[in-house]
Amino acid sequence: MTLKSIFFDMDGTLTAPWIDWTKLRTAIGATDGLGIIDYVETLPPPQQEQAEAVVREFEMDAARLAPANPGLAELFTRLDELPLRRALITNNHRAAMNLVVERYELSFDLCLSREDGVLKPAPDLLLIALRHFDIDPEAAVFVGDGRYDRVASAAAGVRYVHLSHDRDQPEQEETFYHLTELLPLLDLSE
Repeated sequence: MTLKSIFFDMDGTLTAPWIDWTKLRTAIGATDGLGIIDYVETLPPPQQEQAEAVVREFEMDAARLAPANPGLAELFTRLDELPLRRALITNNHRAAMNLVVERYELSFDLCLSREDGVLKPAPDLLLIALRHFDIDPEAAVFVGDGRYDRVASAAAGVRYVHLSHDRDQPEQEETFYHLTELLPLLDLSE
C-alpha cells in the first residue's frame, strides 16, 4: 500500500532527548513501574495538581531548551515536497507541543497531545490520527525513539521506524540514526 501519512513523536525524535526522567520521578515522588502521568493520576487532588505542575515545568523547559535533532530542518524541507500528510503525536501537554512546533517552524496537518486521548503506549492517539486522515494503518508510518512509541505503533497496526541515539545499541526494528536518513529508509518510490 502507498504511504500516505507520516506520524512523528516529539521528544527525542524531533528534538534531542532533554528531560532527565530520573530527576523528574524524584521531584514528584514517582516510583518505578508506573508511567509518570499514570503515577500522577494516582495521587489525591492537591498532590496531583502539584505533581502535574512539576511535570509541565520539566516539559516546558525541554520545549524551550532542547536542541533540534540534527537534520530536522532538512527533513521538513524535503517533506514539503512530498504528498504525505503529517501528524505530531506526543505524550507532552499541548503548550509544550505548540512551543516546539513554533520554535522550529514545523508544519503538521494534525497535532495531538496528551489532552487529546490516552497516552502512548496505548494506540489511541495513533488511531485518532488514522481516523482524521481516513487512512488504513498500512498507509502510515510512525517515527519515534522509545519503547512507548514502538508499543503504540504495534497496537495500532502502523509501521514503526526507530530513531536511535546510540549506534552501538542493537535495535529490533527498522532503525536510523540521523533525521536525513529517514526518507531513504521509507522507500517512497511507489
